[in-house]
Amino acid sequence: MATLYLIEQGAEIGCDGERIVVRRAGEIIGSVPLVKVDDIVIFGNIGISTPAIKRLLDRGIEVTFMTVDGSYQGRLVGQITAHVALRQAQYACAADSERTLRLAQSFVEGKLRNQRVLLQRFSRNRATPPAEALAAADDLDAYIKRVRRTTRLSALLGLEGSATARYFAGLRSLIGPEWDFRSRQRRPPPDPVNLLLSFGYTLLAHKTLGAVQAAGFDPYLGFLHSLDYGRPSLALDLMEEFRPLLIDSLVVRVCNDGRLRLEHFQPGDEVRPVIITDEGRRAFLTAFEERMRTEATHPEGADSGPGKVTYQRCIALQARRLARVIRGQQERYEPFTAR
Repeated sequence: MATLYLIEQGAEIGCDGERIVVRRAGEIIGSVPLVKVDDIVIFGNIGISTPAIKRLLDRGIEVTFMTVDGSYQGRLVGQITAHVALRQAQYACAADSERTLRLAQSFVEGKLRNQRVLLQRFSRNRATPPAEALAAADDLDAYIKRVRRTTRLSALLGLEGSATARYFAGLRSLIGPEWDFRSRQRRPPPDPVNLLLSFGYTLLAHKTLGAVQAAGFDPYLGFLHSLDYGRPSLALDLMEEFRPLLIDSLVVRVCNDGRLRLEHFQPGDEVRPVIITDEGRRAFLTAFEERMRTEATHPEGADSGPGKVTYQRCIALQARRLARVIRGQQERYEPFTAR
């Protein structure tokens, strides 16, 4: 099954028998069998009928609502899974500063290791490897060695921030100069590359949120990310190790291989300095879903050990691995890292 993305402004979602039907101005512009849909993501001004909502809830198909430019707004979900014991263990773990620190260290270490792999992998594929990317990869080694020696969460966050800034300085050299990507900036994204990174991270957070909910966690109580009203901190924790592999690598690829072009972006205003066109958004969403379906070797991908599974499945397996650690069935959380 797959995620159904809807970006046609003014459209209306309904159900006709066992199919989702999308209409605009009374005309059908799309239709897909319910059995082929895992979840739905709606961008902007798109309506959904009450019968459709009920049918989707009955089928366990979640609906995520975003603004037209890709900012998260909310989520329509069915009944919460009854994993009371896991959630009790999660709350107890979060109250234990030592266990919280160990988990936070694992999330950061996984992220930095995958950042280093990305820089090395893309550099090896160049006839002339960018010196800045290779230097950043070497510097990340030193940051990785410091992670387990950092014994305060605030210091760990500072380490992660410094390492990530160094990483993006190296990543910059892997993207064509015409994109004018200088540094990572989020609020608001001032250029097309930053916009794609932010958009991709929002999509990835949607995927990890679904994984931690399916595993039975309270997604709002994390270990690396602090408690904040309305923020799915645990989903953001799990997302860290996958950022470089699924979003950063994707942005480098689509900017360099022509799937996204500068004409897919338009100047905006102070709130949204740069805007992606509908054509560009479709191209990026298609590339994102292709990336999620790409297979990688996971240590638990097969019944008897390592095996190839999609990245979507990798995220679910990592959520289950985290659940075993929280329950005390496994001592240490091992982040998913690429080779």
